[in-house]
Amino acid sequence: MKKILIFSFLSLSLFASGGEGATDIIPRTVNFLIFAAILYYLVADHVKNFFKNRSAAIAAKLEEVQAKLKMAKEEKEQALRKLEEAKKLAKEIEETTKKEIEVIINDLKKAAQEEIENLERIFEENIELERRKRIREITKEILEELFEDKDLTLDKAKFVDLIVKKVA
Repeated sequence: MKKILIFSFLSLSLFASGGEGATDIIPRTVNFLIFAAILYYLVADHVKNFFKNRSAAIAAKLEEVQAKLKMAKEEKEQALRKLEEAKKLAKEIEETTKKEIEVIINDLKKAAQEEIENLERIFEENIELERRKRIREITKEILEELFEDKDLTLDKAKFVDLIVKKVA
C-alpha cells in the first residue's frame, strides 16, 4: 500500500510542469530521475528475485546435467571394464575349447585304433576258424571217399599217412 501511495504522489509531480516554455529542462530531468527512482523502488526487488531464481534454476540444471554426465562416465567405465572381462572370458573359453577338442580328437583316435585292432583280431580269429572248418570238411570228404571205395584196402599206418598228406 505504501508503494502505491508513493507512486501516485510522484506520478502527479511528473506531469506537473510550469508551462513557461523552453526553459523547463531542469524540472523535467528531476521528474525523470524521480520517476526512475520510483520505478527502481517498485520493480527492482521483483527483477532481482526473477534473475536470482533464474540463476538458481540454471545452476540447478547445470548441476543435474553434470551429475548425469558424471554418472554416464562411470557407467561407460564400468561397461568398458565388463567388456574387458568379457574379452578375457571369451579368450579363456576359446583356449579351453581348443584343449577339449584336442582331448576329444585324441580319445577318438584311441577308440578308432582300438576298434581297428579288435576288428583285425576278430578277422584273424575268423580266418583261423574258417581254416579249421575247411580242414574238417576236406578231412570228411577224404574219409567218405575212402570208405565208399570198397576196393581199397589199407592198413592203419597207410591210412593215417594218407590223411596227413591230404590235410597238409
